Amino acid sequence: MFRNLALPALSVFIMILTACQTVYEERPAEDDASIIQPTPVPETSEHPMVPSRPAEKTEPAETHTITIREQTIQTPAHQDGRLVLGINETATLPNLNLKMEAKLDTGAENSSVDARNIQLFERDGKKWVKFELNRTSRGTEPLELPLKGVTRIKRPGLPSEERPIIMMTITIGDITQSVPVSLTDRSNYESPLLIGRSFMQDLAVIDVNQKHIATKTVISSNNRKTRVPVTQKSYTRAIIKPVSINGLVTLGAVEHMTLPDSDTVLKARIDTGALTSSLDARNIEFFKKDDKDWVRFQLPDSADNLIAMEEPVTRFVRIKRHGEASERRPVITLNARIGNIMVPTQFTLRSRENYEFPALIGARFLEKRALVDVSREYSADSKQPRAGEGIKP
Repeated sequence: MFRNLALPALSVFIMILTACQTVYEERPAEDDASIIQPTPVPETSEHPMVPSRPAEKTEPAETHTITIREQTIQTPAHQDGRLVLGINETATLPNLNLKMEAKLDTGAENSSVDARNIQLFERDGKKWVKFELNRTSRGTEPLELPLKGVTRIKRPGLPSEERPIIMMTITIGDITQSVPVSLTDRSNYESPLLIGRSFMQDLAVIDVNQKHIATKTVISSNNRKTRVPVTQKSYTRAIIKPVSINGLVTLGAVEHMTLPDSDTVLKARIDTGALTSSLDARNIEFFKKDDKDWVRFQLPDSADNLIAMEEPVTRFVRIKRHGEASERRPVITLNARIGNIMVPTQFTLRSRENYEFPALIGARFLEKRALVDVSREYSADSKQPRAGEGIKP
């Protein structure tokens, strides 16, 4: 009986094993495309194969208000390696820890400073000078310094004047020089310190059109506000503006000047310290013509020949003189040419027979036209126009 039951049980067991083997072998592979089909995706006009999603909302970035400071910074100019200085600059006396306002004067060989109560004395067998230095950054400063020497200053129509000389170290911009400085009362002059050619030689050129251009200077500053992300902070923006000397020719310390109307050529000192130009006029006489003031005089040329001239008086000026009453001088207007520059120029008339040069060219002639390099002489001669050629104003 049991044998008869065992056979059916064995058969059932074999069938179960056979069925398990069949299920394992018929399980489809993952890469069988005939069995695994992609899920259908609804088509859209923009992205047919990408499901469309609703647009995400972007939160606005957090902002705040900052201040932007804009500063325009003027930087010095150089020409041929020389610093361009204005007609007025602030000078530093580093050995004395003082500052003074200075005028740049190409007509003066040496510098001078406003000194009062000048007294000479001896110390340890050497000559010294005691004086009060006026109009400094600390007011009036009493000083005692070794005496370098004495200079004699010519004065038109007056006796020459003796002035003590000291050595002073002066800094203007990036130039520092130890130069001789004469002591004199400059109370009648705007600037307490006058800078002469010995300081400028080979180091500087002068532009009478500008002032205080020797150092980097903030010439304007303004603030503006703006909204920016909170990660940004207030800041300063620098706008660099170099000193401009475009369009200016360079003249030397001495030039040949032509008066075309009389065909006269004179040697002229280029003098930034003088506002009005000057001519050597001898035997000056005033007279009236058509109820107007005229002047008759003689002008010595380069060969010392006296040329008779008559000109209407443009105006009269009063000239300051050290320790003396001011002098009234006539002014005439003549065409004057140096190189390619020719302009109607006002000249004061006075005798210059004690001076080396019969003509002096002042700042009005130079304005907006020329720089002055005292290291050169007659630099404009190569630019003199030939007969019949045009002349640039």
